Amino acid sequence: MATDRPLHVVSVSIGSSTRDKSVEVTLGGRGFILERRGTDGDLAAARALIAELDGQVDVFGLGGIDLYLFAAGRRYTIRDAARLAAAARRTPVVDGSGLKAALEPAAVDWLEAQQLIDLRGAKALVVTAVDRFGLAETLAARAREICFGDLMFNVGLPVPIRSAQTLAWVARAV
Repeated sequence: MATDRPLHVVSVSIGSSTRDKSVEVTLGGRGFILERRGTDGDLAAARALIAELDGQVDVFGLGGIDLYLFAAGRRYTIRDAARLAAAARRTPVVDGSGLKAALEPAAVDWLEAQQLIDLRGAKALVVTAVDRFGLAETLAARAREICFGDLMFNVGLPVPIRSAQTLAWVARAV
């Protein structure tokens, strides 16, 4: 369905406002206004910005925070992100987690099909597996050795997770 009005997408990020940007693009014959607005780590400011723009834009993206993390077939909601999303009463909110889950395994498939990588003898590190679970599962199934760094990098515990089964157990326990 053709329309003259571009879709207005605003990514509200808890990252730095120094990286704010606004561009107009045409994709597939459709116009888009894409904006990124950072709140310098201020969750209250992010929530206020979403509430202020609610109903005035076509969709919100959450930046610098995931609404959901996935592990072992389960979805975990991040409370701070859910509070941000709840500030939008009329405008849809997305966080990109579904896109990551679909595209990252497909990217590995493509890289292997193009013979750009060969994971059979490789060692792989996934810094945050619960944030990139599709990628983590794909690498765990194909690499010779896997290390998930969730406890090391996110919690500060010097404990590498060396299997998808252990990752699933840790995710359920936390």
